[in-house]
Amino acid sequence: MPIQTGIFDGLGSSYEEGSNAALLSAIARSAEELTSGKGWPEGVNDLLAALGRVTGVSRVWIFQTLELTDTHITQNYTFEWAAAPRFKQIGMPMFSMFTNPIDRPGYRDMIRSRKSGEWQKILTRKLEPGWLRDSQEVQRIKSMLTISIMVDDEWWGTLGFDDCEREYDWTDAEIALLRTAGYLIANAVLRDRLSAKRKQFEILRRITDSAAWSFDFTTGQLWCAAELIHSVPMPMENINLSLRAALRLVHPLDRHGLLRAVREHMAGSKDVFRQDLRLFTDCGDLRWVELIGNLRRGPGGRPEQLAGIAVDIRARKQEEERLREEAVTDPLTGVLNRRMFWRELQAQLDRAVDRGAPFAVLMLDIDNFKTLNDTHGHHTGDVILGGFAERCVSAVRSQDVIARLGGDEFVILLPGERSQAARSVAERILEGVASTPFVVDEREHRVTASIGLYVHDGTLTTPARVLERADAALYRAKREGRNRLSESGDGCPME
Repeated sequence: MPIQTGIFDGLGSSYEEGSNAALLSAIARSAEELTSGKGWPEGVNDLLAALGRVTGVSRVWIFQTLELTDTHITQNYTFEWAAAPRFKQIGMPMFSMFTNPIDRPGYRDMIRSRKSGEWQKILTRKLEPGWLRDSQEVQRIKSMLTISIMVDDEWWGTLGFDDCEREYDWTDAEIALLRTAGYLIANAVLRDRLSAKRKQFEILRRITDSAAWSFDFTTGQLWCAAELIHSVPMPMENINLSLRAALRLVHPLDRHGLLRAVREHMAGSKDVFRQDLRLFTDCGDLRWVELIGNLRRGPGGRPEQLAGIAVDIRARKQEEERLREEAVTDPLTGVLNRRMFWRELQAQLDRAVDRGAPFAVLMLDIDNFKTLNDTHGHHTGDVILGGFAERCVSAVRSQDVIARLGGDEFVILLPGERSQAARSVAERILEGVASTPFVVDEREHRVTASIGLYVHDGTLTTPARVLERADAALYRAKREGRNRLSESGDGCPME
């Protein structure tokens, strides 16, 4: 039963300023304003004013509970309606972020009652002498009714009615109606919190381009914001999907990793779940997102919900890919750089040793490139280097490996090729380079190349020695007049 602080012995309920019907009407009007019009805080102020005028009390107020410990309570006087200026208390230093010790006669029981969601009515002259009665008398309160405001089953604050002119005994019907007003205030608090969270999330969504999602382990349903999978705005607030349907939106190569990451998160101790994956949009496009969330467990530690946001990370993935390409490719021509070609050649040598797999290497450079570069400038030289690489790419297979070793020197690895096939590739490149001039700034430049060929015969086992043989053949082609192919063998230097 609700705790009554003070006993109203023999006091009748007169309710001279209104009736229960008037009180109900005031609450109904305020409910409409709070839910469909005015919200927090304007609607709450109007509600207090309506309740004050109908009940005829001196003051209607709201204390918000900020902190409650075993020894102290901190509150703030957040709302007030006063029937006259002499009754006004909001703004006084004693009621601004004030802290009181709980261990005072009668006060701990009152706090416990309010924390439980109960109401209390007090007749000041019936109180035992002590701190609570002194506090009431200092405020000139003759009678008071307080109603707990419960938000999400927690004591958020207190709705109070002070009468400084009457010793008024509230009836059960009046208290029931005024408790309805407490529910309206609690609902306004929740709506304000939701609105604040929506605003915060909207800011977060705009900054990070993210969307909310949650998976319910009980129903097996995934909820997500529409913008997560729709490319264009859609007339819907959210989408509900079965687990099977949700997984179909995930790129097949990412599904196993996602499920594994979820299992590991559920079994581990990390607070935050994170996983990168690709999602199909309604248009069939792929979008990189990072899922960020946490797991909520129920009784016995049973998983109930995994929820969070999905952040669009396409820009990040593009940057990662750019950095990855820069780490393995030559930025000017787009072919592999020297370091990565070294690894590829070593891998090919390992296959040759293990399985006897044949391969050939072409060493190439552009004839008289230094003169061309000095005469026409580095821009012209750079454009010709890029075009030369493109013509080499067009002359080889997709499994062949092309790299720029530096300057105008290139190398091509031809896995599985023997001498005759490698010669054919080299001749296509020579023809493709010499037959069509390179155009730079509307000016044509005719260029030729020289190529040295080495076909692995099983005797060399290091990349350095292989490249030495191909380079020796290239040197021979240069010496013999350029614009030609020379194969490693008799007559090559270093042999």
